Amino acid sequence: MRTIGLLILLNTTRLLGQDIQFHSDPETAMTYYAEQVPQVIGYCVDSLRIDTVYTENIASGELDLVIQRYPLARYEFYVNDAMYRRIDLGLPEERYDTLMVEDLDIGEMMIIVQIVRLDIPNGAYHEFFPNGNIRIMGTLDGYNPDGTLKKTGVWKEWNAEGKVIREESYP
Repeated sequence: MRTIGLLILLNTTRLLGQDIQFHSDPETAMTYYAEQVPQVIGYCVDSLRIDTVYTENIASGELDLVIQRYPLARYEFYVNDAMYRRIDLGLPEERYDTLMVEDLDIGEMMIIVQIVRLDIPNGAYHEFFPNGNIRIMGTLDGYNPDGTLKKTGVWKEWNAEGKVIREESYP
């Protein structure tokens, strides 16, 4: 009986290895990271990335410009500027929030309308060790009904030496 209990405990602990927290806007993420002690994450930014390279056209001998466009993504960096993770984002979702507040000077109620933009993770997820080696790789497709991130396809996790330590498949 003790062996079964130990196996269940180990398996439960292992399942928590890929819990991923994602804040829907960079400002909230930065506030969260700034409160961590010790502070591990230095900054993050939502960005479109375009890489360009010239390659030689074998038929003509001329150089051709090749443009590689990447989807909108959140890039998060360790305090030493090494990349912590990259998360592809779908089209941002905008929501209007209204709030009634009293203007204390004139005693009247005012309506404040605020536009909130939410980044929705949708696509590739890559997480790295501080030395640049890959740690976790998978695909996200928004959120589950319970608010957790929706993983799809094959997810892999590596140790710091580059050995695959876990592989799981999601619908």
